[in-house]
Amino acid sequence: MMASINEAMGMSIILPASQCDLDLDAGQKGIVGGAVFLGTMFSSYFWGYLADTRGRQIILKWALFATSFFAAISCLASGFTSLLVLRFLTGVCVAAPASTVYAYLGEFTTPSRRSQMLSFASVWGGVGIVYVSLVGWWILSYDWAIAITDSFEFKPWRLLFIINTLPAFLNGIAFCFCPESPKFLVSQGRNEEALEVLKKVYQINKGASNAEGYEVTTLRLDPEDALAREQNGGDHSVGLFKSMLQQTAPIVKLPYLVYFIICCVHNIGAFAIYGGLGLWFPDIMNQVFSQDSSDEGQKVCAILQRNETVPIIAEVELCDDEVKFETFLYTMILGIFGCVYALITSAVLGKFNQKVMMIFNCTVAGLCGIALQFIANSYAVALLFCLEIVFAGYCVLLVNANVVDIFPTNVRAMAVALTNMIGRLSCFVASAVIGLLMLQNCPVTFYMLSGLLFLCVGLTFLLPKK
Repeated sequence: MMASINEAMGMSIILPASQCDLDLDAGQKGIVGGAVFLGTMFSSYFWGYLADTRGRQIILKWALFATSFFAAISCLASGFTSLLVLRFLTGVCVAAPASTVYAYLGEFTTPSRRSQMLSFASVWGGVGIVYVSLVGWWILSYDWAIAITDSFEFKPWRLLFIINTLPAFLNGIAFCFCPESPKFLVSQGRNEEALEVLKKVYQINKGASNAEGYEVTTLRLDPEDALAREQNGGDHSVGLFKSMLQQTAPIVKLPYLVYFIICCVHNIGAFAIYGGLGLWFPDIMNQVFSQDSSDEGQKVCAILQRNETVPIIAEVELCDDEVKFETFLYTMILGIFGCVYALITSAVLGKFNQKVMMIFNCTVAGLCGIALQFIANSYAVALLFCLEIVFAGYCVLLVNANVVDIFPTNVRAMAVALTNMIGRLSCFVASAVIGLLMLQNCPVTFYMLSGLLFLCVGLTFLLPKK
């Protein structure tokens, strides 16, 4: 989770520092910044198929190594095209850990504690945001350059690519020592291997030197998983394309199709605010806190629309690659908010159903978006923005927890991947248009985003109780 956040959020700090060396204009920065989301969107379906047919652990391991490789060599980019390609390939690889981790961890956890365990793990998403802001602040405070060739210099912003992807590389090494999901093994008929994994879990939980006392001798599939496997036919001789269609077919059949659509709408709302609005958060805060004395007491929309001819990210004649302190500060505050809220929610999630938490989070985030129309105090505006983004962002975890609960084992990773693919598409679109929409009609933009969240609240009631 931290690795996927690092690759997405780290670019918001690297791009301003690299724009002069790579000769990037505002449009190119937007495209490069969204390249990770595009790569994730295009590859999620394929990774979901591999995770459901080849295994969770092996996909996570190699995808993390591939992510760290392409992210690290991004530091060698010499221009817009090379950076775009490398960031797209990074997004292609990071799509696997970004979604498969929910299926993997969820299958190691009992249903009554599953949402709570995923919630505790999501704290590391906030840690990732704090990590990229702190190391960015540290590394970019230096002003050195190592001349590799006459036209290529290695500067601090290039080193930042390597440091940001370090958690992914270390995580890949860690997964070399992690077992495969026993639920996946049983769904593939590999019961003896699954039993050995469960014995190891028992041994670790008991702190014992061996698995003596473990009373389970045989395993069987859940009834719905057994039915799904029977319907799938177990024909491994078909081609890749047909096999992928067979793997997807159960998801688009009733009643799963209805639940799939609902979870996709949930992810569209969550990602549009968490990723789309979150990308513009530092720029909006810079405008709010840098307002003139004549603007004091104005509401946020009045400040953003005070000069419709000036975009949020403005072009200047002289190239300025200095990253403002506010960019690090607001990004770090957002990460801290996310960590604290995830910890608090994790502590109570065992007592509340994740669907109740989904309703609560969407409602609070939607109300914060509406309240932003009427608040003039700069610090209150910053607080409401943080609350809206954090509460909406936490819904991403709740959606994935619902998907893990609802869909059978043999299509679970595929369902998680597809819902996340739809969510990241909305994230890419939102990050591209929210700035312009706020410039043209700020109040309507906030009302539309809040309305989308309230729609998610209504749809949550249609999800199954179990």
